[in-house]
Amino acid sequence: MTELGIVLTGGPFDSQRWRTAYEIGRAALNEGREVTYFLYLDGTLVPVVDQSFPACADGGLFDELPAEKFRSLVAAGATVICCGLCVDARGIDAESAYPAGVEVGLLPDLADMLGEADRVVSL
Repeated sequence: MTELGIVLTGGPFDSQRWRTAYEIGRAALNEGREVTYFLYLDGTLVPVVDQSFPACADGGLFDELPAEKFRSLVAAGATVICCGLCVDARGIDAESAYPAGVEVGLLPDLADMLGEADRVVSL
């Protein structure tokens, strides 16, 4: 049973929701909790490998990429599921764009997570 479910709808370039989702999940994993992510809408862009952020207005660059962070979550035992319809709508080739361990599912997977989780956070 999933103890914590996290639904992420925001993409890597529109806000820091991905970072908040990462930090919440990382903290739960560090406490030995089971964590499942369902990435929906632009959230499916977060774990795409070969990301690069444009330079910031002040000339600096982001020092952490979302894909690297989500790869570490998978390595730590989190389940990461991307909505297959959202993946297709965004033209993402799941086999080459996602790191090992990131799954592609459908809305029934989201329903299962919502029904089984003790707590759900939506970002």
